[in-house]
Amino acid sequence: MTTINKILQILFFAFIIWLFTKIFIFQTFQIYTPSMHNSMHEGDFILVNKLAYGPRFPITPLSLSWGNQHLFLDWIKLPYLRIPGYSSVKKNDIIVFNLPIPNNLPTDELTEYVKRCVGLPGDSILIDNGQVFINGEKLVETENILFNYTITSNGNNIDSIVLNKLRNYAPNNRFTGNKHHVFISENNADSLLNLKDINFVEKNITPKEAYSSKYFPNNAAVKWNIDHFGPLYIPKQGDSIVLDNKNLIFYKKIIEQHENNTVENKNDSVFINRKYAKTYTFKMNYFFVLGDNRYNSIDSRYWGFVPENHLIGKASFILYSSNNK
Repeated sequence: MTTINKILQILFFAFIIWLFTKIFIFQTFQIYTPSMHNSMHEGDFILVNKLAYGPRFPITPLSLSWGNQHLFLDWIKLPYLRIPGYSSVKKNDIIVFNLPIPNNLPTDELTEYVKRCVGLPGDSILIDNGQVFINGEKLVETENILFNYTITSNGNNIDSIVLNKLRNYAPNNRFTGNKHHVFISENNADSLLNLKDINFVEKNITPKEAYSSKYFPNNAAVKWNIDHFGPLYIPKQGDSIVLDNKNLIFYKKIIEQHENNTVENKNDSVFINRKYAKTYTFKMNYFFVLGDNRYNSIDSRYWGFVPENHLIGKASFILYSSNNK
């Protein structure tokens, strides 16, 4: 065997080992948006553990990805299949998944997102005045969660050096006179009152009557917003719902797009795959996710549920942080 052949053989086996590791064990993921401040920051590289929830077999095996770039051929499409993991998704896990929109691409070629899971299959979620409740109980959240505050000063410039020393401080760069709008944790909002020149700190909550169609379920019949949302049942595999007009507002999309059915309404009757149906039983589990930077995050409040087959893995730890200074 020539030296060139030996080198090619080594490179081939190295590639196979790398590919196996990336598909079945772990992969790296770079953070591109501020939605997970202050847990993760733009430029951070995280390790995604695929063994935790079970590695997902490739759906489009003829694909190549590097960074946030993807190339693929859809000549071969495989059905969804996952090897069982050693754990299940738990509340407050930070998960990496394929964004469930748009629906014109294979699942594993959709944009990869990272968010915190706050709602599990079978849960009922409610957001009231910005506070998350699961099954009627206030969710115990990490201290890293950032909220939207208005800081009123006495007219003097606030010492930005002092502000930046506060852990979890994150401005959104909007200033109006002596009012300063910032994304900051609740604990550090209280700490701001101890600074000189600060007169008042107020959490900004969207009025309940405010409505925008950008929020799930994107229907004027349900007037929710970023701070007043729900209650909403999160589908669980094997659970059934009544097929009435109200439930179809919330679940028609996933019944059609993620569970591969057709849904028709005819004279107040519902037909699934052209068969009359009074109820529907979900085939998959679904999850509800939020960004830690609660007011600067596009998450389940906008596009709804994360299907189980979109899960990639658990964000285990930060390999490199751009915020280490």
